[in-house]
Amino acid sequence: MKRLLPLRVLLPLALGMVVSLAILGFAEFGYQRLEFANRAMSTALEMETVVNETLALIVDAESSQRGYLLTGDPSYLKPYQAALPKIDKASAHLRDLVSQNGTTSMIEHSSHLATLIGEKLNDLESTLTLNDRNGREAALQLIDTGVGQKLMEQIHGEAQSILDELRLSAQRGGLRWARDIEFGRVGMLTMTAFTIALLFVVMALSRREIAAREAKRRMLVEEQHRLEREVAARTEELSELSTYLQTVREEEKSRLARDIHDELGGILVGAKMDVAWASQRCKASLPDAANKLERALTILDEGVEMKRRIIEELRPTLLDNLGLAPALEWQVRQTCERAGLDCDLNLGEPSLPPDVSIALYRIVQEALTNIVKYANARHVDIDLGRGDDGISLVIEDDGRGLPAGAATDRLSHGIIGMRQRVRAFNGDFRISSRAGAGTRIEVFIPLAADGTAPQDEPDADARGRASAASAAD
Repeated sequence: MKRLLPLRVLLPLALGMVVSLAILGFAEFGYQRLEFANRAMSTALEMETVVNETLALIVDAESSQRGYLLTGDPSYLKPYQAALPKIDKASAHLRDLVSQNGTTSMIEHSSHLATLIGEKLNDLESTLTLNDRNGREAALQLIDTGVGQKLMEQIHGEAQSILDELRLSAQRGGLRWARDIEFGRVGMLTMTAFTIALLFVVMALSRREIAAREAKRRMLVEEQHRLEREVAARTEELSELSTYLQTVREEEKSRLARDIHDELGGILVGAKMDVAWASQRCKASLPDAANKLERALTILDEGVEMKRRIIEELRPTLLDNLGLAPALEWQVRQTCERAGLDCDLNLGEPSLPPDVSIALYRIVQEALTNIVKYANARHVDIDLGRGDDGISLVIEDDGRGLPAGAATDRLSHGIIGMRQRVRAFNGDFRISSRAGAGTRIEVFIPLAADGTAPQDEPDADARGRASAASAAD
């Protein structure tokens, strides 16, 4: 299978696709690392928030308890009572976060913190219970022992340790994030530069390939034009040769008609006169011989008539003596009478050059022959008219029409001959037909102001080839 692009262009394109896929994979890998770092930092921030929230709740609970012990007002216990479930919830949430995302050290500190928070809450509860049983003085004495303050300091210490671990982890994550971003930026710039360079290479190779194809295309176009010129020249030579051969043939027919008229006509007339004289002399003495001579006279008359018909077919004398219109009228009516056709003639009185007249006469003759042989027509219309710029001829019948493709068939010698006769005068020949609707032939031959038809004179080579062909025949 033929490749659309050469290998030297396909390889850089394939390499570019590989590099593009590598860039895509690198970008996806970097995105995943950044996403992981983002999730880690978000978790660290959430853990820090939970630790601070837990400390704040414990401080609120302790403040509420101290306020109640100092004032004895039960309303001071509301923050304490509200903080207890929140502390439990925050402590459990912190344990979950640390167990899922924390380090071993953070897990130990978180476990110790949970124990200390439990002890602190028990201390607060014990102090309140002692206040309810033994009075405020006993509760204040328990507070003055410093156990609660020591627990609070330990809680702050463990919470601070967890926060320090989180800050170190966040710093390490930030550094790793910055390194990933820098590495990704450098990698993207490198790969982008490589891709741009590769695209320039592909563009240069593509331009070179396009230039080569364009040069090849121009060469093919020039070769096509050369072949077209050569075909046109050969066609013109063949056309000139065909025109010259037709001219030679008409001249040969004219010479042959004159020879038949002058020589054979004289022989037949002389023989008829002698036979007529002998017949007159034999009527009285030799009646049988007279009858034979009368029969010979009849045969001689038929020979004279045949001679006249042959001469008219070779070169119609009416055409030379009276012009194209009378010759066409005689030819058409004679042919239609023999074939049983109705004909309508619209013939003017155009004054035409002899070569144009004989060409139009032969076209009508060939058309009538085809109509009689093949058309199975009943009516023929022939219209001949002279215009300002030329002469037109239209022949139309109501027959069966031409077979499909007959108008352009190279083996339709009659049509080709008519077309060539018109082409010899730079005229226009058209033939149209529909099945069952008859055939229409239109001929137009341009004429100059002086009545001459423009035509190309055959060159010496064409005349030489025609002479050789005539000699061969």
